[in-house]
Amino acid sequence: MRGTKHANDATAKRIRRQLRHLLDDPKAYLPTMVWKGRLSWGRRDPVTKTLQDLNKIVAKKDDVKWLSKRMLAKRGDPVGKAFAGSLHAAHDEEISLVGNFKSPNFGSGSFIRRGDGKQGYLAGLQNHQNLTLRMLPWEEHARKGMYFFSWDGGFVCTGPNPTPPEGWLENVLERSRFDFRHENIDGVDVHVAGEIRAEDVLNSVPSNQGWVRLMFKHGPIVGIDLQSLKATKEKQSAFVHHLALSMLPPLLTSIVDIDAMWVPNGWDANESLPQGAVDGLNKIMTGWHGLTIPEGNLTGACKRAVLDSLDQGLLIGASWTEGNSIDEILTLLQDVTGSEDEKQLAAGVLLDALHTRHEGIRIDSRGGIQEVESQIVEVMEGASLTDAVNALWLDHGRAGLEFIGIEGEEAQIIWEQQTKKPKPLKTFLKGLDSSRKKAQQKAKFPYRIGALTGAVGAIYDLILTGLIEGPGIAERQATSRHDDIDQAAASWAWLRAANRSTGQEWHFESLARDRGGAWMEATMKLLDAGTNLLNSESATNTEFVEALKSLHKSTGQQEPLPDHDNA
Repeated sequence: MRGTKHANDATAKRIRRQLRHLLDDPKAYLPTMVWKGRLSWGRRDPVTKTLQDLNKIVAKKDDVKWLSKRMLAKRGDPVGKAFAGSLHAAHDEEISLVGNFKSPNFGSGSFIRRGDGKQGYLAGLQNHQNLTLRMLPWEEHARKGMYFFSWDGGFVCTGPNPTPPEGWLENVLERSRFDFRHENIDGVDVHVAGEIRAEDVLNSVPSNQGWVRLMFKHGPIVGIDLQSLKATKEKQSAFVHHLALSMLPPLLTSIVDIDAMWVPNGWDANESLPQGAVDGLNKIMTGWHGLTIPEGNLTGACKRAVLDSLDQGLLIGASWTEGNSIDEILTLLQDVTGSEDEKQLAAGVLLDALHTRHEGIRIDSRGGIQEVESQIVEVMEGASLTDAVNALWLDHGRAGLEFIGIEGEEAQIIWEQQTKKPKPLKTFLKGLDSSRKKAQQKAKFPYRIGALTGAVGAIYDLILTGLIEGPGIAERQATSRHDDIDQAAASWAWLRAANRSTGQEWHFESLARDRGGAWMEATMKLLDAGTNLLNSESATNTEFVEALKSLHKSTGQQEPLPDHDNA
């Protein structure tokens, strides 16, 4: 017979034991009707009718001939058929052939086929120790609006009233894979699992840890932190599935309301989440108790729903800030991998992006960028500081360099180099130390290189180049090809003042050497003033500016010196 197999010794002993128990005390394994009401028009409920029919069968439990007729009867309650068949089988001396019942919802169990009873009903009655399977014979009654609850301490029908009986919830929680703690707070029973507080779950306190909350309509509250749910293994049954299979019909919405809470680190506890986050979390909870979202994916889904709803500020991984100041951003970067220098540069870039961009941006774990409709700047979990800075460098790199003290021409050069050939942030900053030092040195002087024209500008540029980049570099510039006699004279003046003119005469015409020699004394004074300014922490550029004015007068250059900020 299809679906039938030879029973091994263990299976045979187990079924024989279960049937013996059923025969000894049949009523002990039937649901108890605890509802005392009446249906509309005074109709008797179907469960009571079935139980009355089963009581008649119990009275004939030892009458094998009568049981044989009842289990094959064309009419009568279908539960009664299976019940009679199971009691009939209990009288068998030997068990050789068994059926194997499997249900995706109720579970599986071996049973003895007997009579015309439904296989599921036979399996449920004969496997009465199975808290879920034993409810199967009552599924038709559940479709008619009757509620059943099954737990270690009982098996009851509450009629059309879905309120769970006392002890049911506690046993369901005890049999779950979670370790629940119980507290009674202001008369409310709160059960929590994981690293969350019962009081926070009761009062909906915003949580970086996150939790799901089941608010039972008869009063108790159950909370499970998201990390515990994340640990659910692929083949483990979801908690809501475990809960639903302890009642019939398995309609959790009839007995419980489910919601979730999660906020990113840095979120103001006094601020409500955007409505989009609330709607997203509710949608996920619907998917969870509908078993369309795996329990192990619940944590990530909840976080993503909240993060996708944020429309402003800076989001790094699961941490958020409004980003109104550099200090806020640096605080957010505290737990991000990277040196202090990396964080300083990244903070400057991110701050500028927050306050100058007209559209939001999301940087993924591979450094890819995606524009979003909101004003949020998001660096997703898994993305490094290098990914964040490189993604924003084109538009905001200059601002980042200015924040760490690199400005002007030097900043432009460094920005262009990093734009053309991006380097990892650590490598980039390692080579940036000298550039930063040079930028700070240049900031002491009244003008940037290239800001002045004519002979004065040429001498000024050579002096700054020699002091900051090194005299060798300045010497190569001074002995290269010159555009005019004043450029040559300026180069000779610097070579004489810097004591680097020996053997270099052949590069210059006699007129250039004569003119440069006339400017040498003023050039030397400017070089000395520049050396003092560079080497002294307390010196101002007043002396240097005066020396520059003297050089300007000495050259006879007509074009006046431009205004400057550092004079």
